[in-house]
Amino acid sequence: MMEDVDKIISFLKEKGYVLSMPRVAIIKYLVSNKTHHTAESIYKAISKKYPSISIATIYNTLKLLSREGFVNQLFIEGEKVFYDSTPEAHSHFICRICGKIKDVPNKPEGKKMIKEDRVEKIYVYFYGVCAECMRKEKKEVKP
Repeated sequence: MMEDVDKIISFLKEKGYVLSMPRVAIIKYLVSNKTHHTAESIYKAISKKYPSISIATIYNTLKLLSREGFVNQLFIEGEKVFYDSTPEAHSHFICRICGKIKDVPNKPEGKKMIKEDRVEKIYVYFYGVCAECMRKEKKEVKP
């Protein structure tokens, strides 16, 4: 995990980016928390340890990491943007009840269909009800 942080930091330094302590904190947080974040959720988590960090720093760092390919922007709920720091190509399942976002691995068969094209990004969203919410629904129905 730390090697991922070091890899990102080295890459950004080579490109000439300034790596302030808040920016490094954001990178460490994203690498150690492989979930789907909003800028606001990252701010909430990091500002406890770094009270001087601004939401603008988080947005600017996320834009930088997205531009350089270390995070992907997910446009799932209208204008709300989630940031995904899992580098492997994958799809997403979104539960319509609890809003949880889960990664869904992409199958190699899809790559055969587009072998002559150059795919740079794939965004596939599955919407439905997650297993946990279905279990809750079943419990509520029983007398």
